[in-house]
Parts: sequence; structure tokens; C-alpha cells
Amino acid sequence: MPFLELQNVSKGYGSEISRTDVLHDINLTVERGEFVAIVGYSGAGKTTLISMIAGLLKPDHGTVKLNGAVITEPGPDRALVFQNYSLLPWLSVFENILLAVEQVFPQWPRPKHLAHTEQYMAMVNLSPARNKKPSELSGGMRQRVSVARGLAMDPQVLLMDEPLGALDALTRATLQDEIENIWERDKKTVVLITNDVDEGILLADRIIPLSAGPGATLGPAVTVDLARPRDRKAINHEPRFKEIRNEIITYLLGPGKRSGLPTSVGMKAQKPPVPNLKPVDLDARKFSLFRGGRKNVEAAV
Repeated sequence: MPFLELQNVSKGYGSEISRTDVLHDINLTVERGEFVAIVGYSGAGKTTLISMIAGLLKPDHGTVKLNGAVITEPGPDRALVFQNYSLLPWLSVFENILLAVEQVFPQWPRPKHLAHTEQYMAMVNLSPARNKKPSELSGGMRQRVSVARGLAMDPQVLLMDEPLGALDALTRATLQDEIENIWERDKKTVVLITNDVDEGILLADRIIPLSAGPGATLGPAVTVDLARPRDRKAINHEPRFKEIRNEIITYLLGPGKRSGLPTSVGMKAQKPPVPNLKPVDLDARKFSLFRGGRKNVEAAV
């Protein structure tokens, strides 16, 4: 039995008269300890998909199951790392993580709460910034707090909704390496939402493309059978990396392509209409402008 399973899941928004189907007939299985990346267009419904796994949204049709039980609401067995960090601005780094630990493990004594928080804060290299508030942190540091908070909950599944999308390239590469190292250490089940194919290949065991919406659905899964740990410079030269990348992109630009976009072959770009205007020869009139007084200037304007 799959650890995480979505069966014939569909979700839409709007009234019965004017309704948009965002996701249609989603089927997904994830094994325990597997790292799965779902790659797709912006606006295709990736956040809606992961929100249903988190229990924040309910599907219109179909079921979402974790370890055989139907997901009907949020729970500590699923931790969600948001793209926008979602930290409490009045709490420090330590306190943001500690709050989650206290809520998930209320039966623990105070010393264990503190030690557990210290452990996960150190795991993401934030001990020197333990007393800083989110406003005093860079974007990369804020996202580290968010990741540490999720891991400190000791969830069965870690859900990440484009967690690195708002970061610069260098910070993003650093956090990609940290996420891979943390996953190697704990072997949590991870579902990563991203629009970066290379990021999915670097981190995941499988990549599944999500077609463009409306009515988006999952395409064929591709196994990332590259040895770990993965070096981003080295894998760029591996033929298998190029094959995986090409397979995902071919689907996204082919069967999974956004409807209504023109193809590059056999279609001519439509040119917008150009107004029939004639330029004014300013050189021929400059003396009348400067020597003819106010009337000529007003006439030129």
C-alpha cells in the first residue's frame, strides 16, 4: 500500500454557473522515504495540489490518503513549508521554531522542548541568529527558519511549496544543498513543488510534470536514477541528466502545454496595428520656434 496516495482527485473554484476546474483526475502515489518533485507552470494548480495534501483544502472529487487514512484536515503528521516563509514577526528565530515544537509535543517537559528546538535550529546553521526577529533576517535565513520549524515537528511528510522560488541564485543553490543533506540524514517523505526542472533533478527521486491549466493533470513520472550525493556541476555533464531534463521539458512543451499558446512551427505571429502617424521635422522649424515668439511655440505644440 502506498504511503501517500491521491486517487482521482479534482478541484475547482467558482460558482456552479461560472466554475473553473483547476485540477482534474489527479492520481499520485508516494512511497515512505521517497523524495518526489512536482514540476509545472505558474498558475497550473501546484499550490492547490499541495494544499489538499496538507489538509488545507478538500477535493471536490476523489480522496487523499496518508498511510491508508483519508486526509480531512491539517495535522502535525504533515508539515508545510511555504514560499513566503509565514513566520510570526514578533517572535525570534528560536521562538518561531519553539512554538511549533510546543504545539506538536505538549506532553514533553520544558527542557526537552528547548533542546529539541536548539537541535533543529543548529541543523540549518541558525544558532548565531537565534535571537533575531524575521525582519532582521535575509530571505534565505527566513526560509531556513521555516524549514527548521517544519522538520522540528517530526512530520511523516514534509511538503514544500516552491520554498526557494523567491531567493537569489546563490542563496537558492546553498539551500538546495542543505535540503538534500537534511533529507539524506532523516529520510523524510518529501513532496516538493517547483517550477525549476533542474532543481527537481538535483533533489528528487522522481519528477512528475503537471500540465498547464485549467484542468491540469499529472503527466508521466520520470525516475531520477542519478547517484547521490549530486553535484550540480558534475551532473550537468551526465547524459542521463540531459535525458531526464529533455523528457520533462518535452512533456511540458508538448502534451502538457498551456492551451492557447502559439506553437513555434506553422504559425505566424500577429502584429499589432500601428497608428498612421507622421513625425514632425523639428529641425526645419527650430528657428520659428525660438524666433517667432509665443504664437509659433503654441502652434508647434
